[in-house]
Amino acid sequence: MLFKPKPDSNKQDQFSRSDLERQNLKYTDCSKRFYQVSRDFSKQYAHIYSARLNTFRNILGPIINKKWSNKYKVLKLCDLREKGAQCVIIGTLFKLQQLKPSILKELSDQLEIIPQPTRTHFVHDSDSLVLEDELQRIKLSNNCIDVHEVVTGVVVAILGSEDEDGIFTIKDICWPECNIQKPLPKLNSDRYVVLMSGLNMASKSAEHLFSLNLFIEWISGFCGTTEYQEEISKIVRVIIAGGVFANHSNEATLNESDVIASADSVDAFSAALSAVAPVDLMPGCKDPSGIMLPQKPFHYCLFPKAVEYKSFNRVSNPYECDIGGFLCLGSSGEPLKDIMKYSRLDDELEIMRRTLQWRHLAPTCPDTVPCTPCIETDPFTIYNCPAIYFSGNCREFATDLQKGADGQVTRIVCIPDFCDQKTIAIVNLANLDCHSMSFS
Repeated sequence: MLFKPKPDSNKQDQFSRSDLERQNLKYTDCSKRFYQVSRDFSKQYAHIYSARLNTFRNILGPIINKKWSNKYKVLKLCDLREKGAQCVIIGTLFKLQQLKPSILKELSDQLEIIPQPTRTHFVHDSDSLVLEDELQRIKLSNNCIDVHEVVTGVVVAILGSEDEDGIFTIKDICWPECNIQKPLPKLNSDRYVVLMSGLNMASKSAEHLFSLNLFIEWISGFCGTTEYQEEISKIVRVIIAGGVFANHSNEATLNESDVIASADSVDAFSAALSAVAPVDLMPGCKDPSGIMLPQKPFHYCLFPKAVEYKSFNRVSNPYECDIGGFLCLGSSGEPLKDIMKYSRLDDELEIMRRTLQWRHLAPTCPDTVPCTPCIETDPFTIYNCPAIYFSGNCREFATDLQKGADGQVTRIVCIPDFCDQKTIAIVNLANLDCHSMSFS
């Protein structure tokens, strides 16, 4: 066995060795809205758009009043009567894209009627925007909003007027932005959260397995001096953001034999890690947990050894938790990769900033990212401003400290694909500093 957990570690209340005692912080899983999402597939996807629009009408109301001081009426599209009269419309952006995949085009491909080239990006200069609500839609002018820097599903308030051609001319825009943040706790000493993703345990390369073993040795405190081990003891949690069995770059579909072959290694690694630190394990789109967001936690039968540890947590994707008063929120990277396909936004860090501005984890759900047909609520809305906002399976490590207009502070982290980069991200809760560490 490559990864060997410490004997009888599950019987201990503290994570400790003779010279290493793990520090702890209070932890709360805040992902209830992802676990309890409705999975009634007899319903239409229109319900999630309706729930999203209703939620953001309540969110945008006070923001509109603050920005435009009640100077303009807030109307629905069906209430537009006077041409040229300025008003505010709250609606959902929808992109008209001629290159967007269509099931009708796919059927045509099969019948060899209209051959379609294989594409990974679906942006064209002719793309345009419309704004829609529950009843109708209206075409938007191309000023103020760059069509190539937004995606379908974003709810926004737009100030402007309808012209004689039935096009809504935009004068100004009001984005939802992040909610007011609760004051962050003040810690007396450093406390670290380790973020990693893209383990790709189905890969059997010697270099990859060596890096994973080196990571286990490091976090167990078997490397370095006594002072270095003291720093390691301040790691209070490890979050693995998907790509556990196979990562996003693995284009081949994960089949049953791949899961069976790698399941023992995944379980052994999870058990070895859980023996020395609390672990939150998220699934990804290539992992055996269903493809629709929100993804349910891994089935416990995949982890016969790891589930013996109270420190091992199978969690959802997306995932939200509270660590010592610091709210952490993130996904395994599917929403970011989809946004890159349907826009010209190519910087993963910038896309994460935009999703905070849009106050939404995955705006392209359910249009181009598969998700369950939620009925009453949209679980992907960012209700509370996180202190740590992460995305897994990114091309490379990147981070930024985002500050909001009302004093919000959010550490944004792009977690690199460990299989490719051999790199993890480490966030210090005491000051929200973030750095990477390589195990190549």
